[in-house]
Amino acid sequence: MKEYWDLYDAAGRFTKETLLRGEPVPKERYHKVVHIWVRNSNDELLIQKRSDKVTWKPGAWAVTSGSVVSGEDEIIAALREMEEELGLKVLPEELRFLFCMRRRDTFCYVYLVKADIPVGELTLQEAEVADAKWMRPEEIEKEMKAGTFHRYDYYELLHKFLEFE
Repeated sequence: MKEYWDLYDAAGRFTKETLLRGEPVPKERYHKVVHIWVRNSNDELLIQKRSDKVTWKPGAWAVTSGSVVSGEDEIIAALREMEEELGLKVLPEELRFLFCMRRRDTFCYVYLVKADIPVGELTLQEAEVADAKWMRPEEIEKEMKAGTFHRYDYYELLHKFLEFE
């Protein structure tokens, strides 16, 4: 099935344009993505190893994320991505918006969810997710430095939010 993204201007206004996934994002246009950090009561974060079959960062450890498809809002996209990739069903009110960053060609919406679920109870989407595990934030930082975990340009900012949770 073809996936389309809505396009936005630099101020975040919908341009009424769409883009087929895989096509280059036009200059001065942006599409929306979501990143969802899941935290348990032990202050660990749920991370997932990307399948070797995906085109972006195959085999890397990362967090649940994905593009907002045409007609969706960020919350619906975040809920969909968690269910698709991890089999984790979350209510909209359990999703805490942290911040949004404009990047090279995206608006990145970052969310936090609190959940205590054993990894063995997750249903991993084989096409995108090879494995999942809980890690402490300081362990994630070490993995980022080692290059085995995707380096999120906002991780320091995220860490500040986590300190106040």
